[in-house]
Amino acid sequence: MAKFTVDTHIFRELGELLVGRDSTALIELIKNSYDADATEITVYGEALGDPKRGYITINDNGVGMTETEFVSGFLRIASRLKEEGPRVSKKFGRRYTGAKGIGRLAAHKLASLIQIHSISRDEDPSANRNALDASIDWDEIEKHQTLDELSDAAIRIDTSQVSRTAKHGTLIKLERLRRRWTSTERGQFLQEVDTFEPPSVLVKLPKGIIEEPLLFEEPIIRDSSNHDAGFRIKLDGEFAVGEDYWVSMAQAASWVIEIDARRHTRNGELKVRYVIAPTHKTRDENDNAETVKVSIPHPTPESGPFFHARILIKDGAWDKKLRDWARRASGIRVFMEGFRVLPYGEPNNDWLGIDADYTRRGRGLSLTDYDKYFQVDAEDKDAALVVLANRAYFGAIFLTQDDAPSLRMLVNREGFIPEAGYNNLHELVKTGINFSTRVRASANRESREKRKSDRAAGKADKREGVGTITPTRQVVDEALSQAKSLVREARQLTSSGDIKAAATKISDALTQVELATQSGNKLISETAMLRVLASVGTQLTGFVHEINGLIGIAEAVDNTLARIRRDTSLSQKAKQELGKLHSSIGDLRRGLEKQASYFVDIVTPDARRRRMRLNFAERFNAGTRLVAPIAERRAIEIRNEIPEDLKSPPMFPAELTAVFSNLLTNAVKAAGEKGKIRATAERLSDESIKVLVENTGIAVNLTDSERWFKPFESTTENVDPILGQGMGMGLPITRNLLEEYGATIKFVKPSKGYSTAIQIVFPP
Repeated sequence: MAKFTVDTHIFRELGELLVGRDSTALIELIKNSYDADATEITVYGEALGDPKRGYITINDNGVGMTETEFVSGFLRIASRLKEEGPRVSKKFGRRYTGAKGIGRLAAHKLASLIQIHSISRDEDPSANRNALDASIDWDEIEKHQTLDELSDAAIRIDTSQVSRTAKHGTLIKLERLRRRWTSTERGQFLQEVDTFEPPSVLVKLPKGIIEEPLLFEEPIIRDSSNHDAGFRIKLDGEFAVGEDYWVSMAQAASWVIEIDARRHTRNGELKVRYVIAPTHKTRDENDNAETVKVSIPHPTPESGPFFHARILIKDGAWDKKLRDWARRASGIRVFMEGFRVLPYGEPNNDWLGIDADYTRRGRGLSLTDYDKYFQVDAEDKDAALVVLANRAYFGAIFLTQDDAPSLRMLVNREGFIPEAGYNNLHELVKTGINFSTRVRASANRESREKRKSDRAAGKADKREGVGTITPTRQVVDEALSQAKSLVREARQLTSSGDIKAAATKISDALTQVELATQSGNKLISETAMLRVLASVGTQLTGFVHEINGLIGIAEAVDNTLARIRRDTSLSQKAKQELGKLHSSIGDLRRGLEKQASYFVDIVTPDARRRRMRLNFAERFNAGTRLVAPIAERRAIEIRNEIPEDLKSPPMFPAELTAVFSNLLTNAVKAAGEKGKIRATAERLSDESIKVLVENTGIAVNLTDSERWFKPFESTTENVDPILGQGMGMGLPITRNLLEEYGATIKFVKPSKGYSTAIQIVFPP
């Protein structure tokens, strides 16, 4: 009789499909320990950069496994053990987090050999106890064509008797790592490992942050029984993390947002409750800061999602010691049953659209939709200007499986399927962010009005000639006028016989004529360039419109593919191909969104309508978004070390963004594969500000560096699909923009470890 056979490559195929990144794989193994009622687990890594001698261990004190449970559970593909009965653990009644046999696939993704030592928890203390020792050699398995042909060397199982007092639990050791990890990859991996669980300060606020508990003292994190002893993860070896700054962060926080979207019925209607509260620190600094409570109807009271959320907001600049940590730790992350759901909350993941709002704040971003919930002055036109970027938020959303049935995980365990449940979660959390913006705007109204008044006074000073910058055309006119005056004086001196004094006047007049000639040539060059740029700008506006249309198309295709993949009638091969296509479409969509976000920041009228003092670090990040895709593909590290308290002279946002994007485009081209780019800045003794952008790779000859500030001087010959061929206009445009503000730009000697450096100095 014919029968199915299973190719040994099934583990590799399923592993790539069902387990995304390496950190996801490790999380899945830790979830297995949680499902086994462990209260303590230690994750240890050693020699991660050396595949031959490196290894990872996961050691827990859970209920362990017997030989029968190992064979019928771990070794059975798509085992039904966790689907039988109420789907809760034996001891603590925890809701199972594992599914689809992903644990073994996670082990396969990380290493070629898995060693398992397990002692089961026996209810009868007088009974004899056995220890299970097993190994799975994936390389040996894949030497055979089908699973029916496996030899004893591929899977080994032994049992041995142990004392009755031996501690129960399971130790998994992963050896012969799949690949060598670079320092950058290890850093990224360790950063993800460090966020397995929600930070303790978001679970329970430290004393002294706020006056009293708001909506809840501690959020509901997991579905489990009341006698659950809890679950603690210890990271050791090369997984050990550095100093924990979360307590310092909580003490520096300005506001707290809490969202209670669990099943609370008020007057027969399910409500979502919000609280936005100032911290003690903010109350001391601002007498107008008050706690505000708001409730709205739950949009989907039947299906949820129902959850708790706690978010800390940090206004203002960070202390230098915390700045790098804060950049990595910021964001609003999502946790399901207490385990992180990637990629939400990663530094470059704007799943809530917070950075998009920050980019267009003050131009099209309206908070009036929320005014009905607050007692505010509707004439507060600048309320949207207090919108903060993603890096100002440090938060966690706590989901449980029972209360989030409408959220379905993507097949690779990274993120939720973008359907109704996910959209509802997004909107409920985003509403809390928008509420907090309105509350902060109301509290800061007086201080914003004072700053506005001060700016108006500053503009009046400039109209009187204080701190103004002379345009090129004015330089030409003044030089010619001065030359004419000098010639007239020379004529008078000649008539009176004072030839020597007349010669001096003529010499001075020639100097003025030379100045006028040089400035005139510059003006002609600028005018020609402006005509070119005007034409490009017109075309670019149309291009942005087309990009936005393509985003809509990509989103529609993305959603359609998601629906098609749920069709149960499709073959496995078709689903795999659709999965690859779906992933590619997702990448396309995200790339288009990045480009659209950047161009909106440059070409919209509001980006050029009003000058303001701009945060250098924020504008550098805006420029980084343009080059991020190509930089990631070339493994180029871009470090923004500009202090967050440094601001520019009053400029248009589009201008400073264009300056940094031009410098970054050149730096990415020059840095080369696995290169580095770094931006630093400092305030000099005369109160001027020096900004330095450095990169590795191609060096610039300082003695000949001025040529690169001339139009159409470019060393780039190959066309890059993102960065372009390079027409030699970037640096001339940049210098032209900066000179209008009295700033200088030039190439300088780079720091150690870098090949090229370009320096901008802004006047005090």
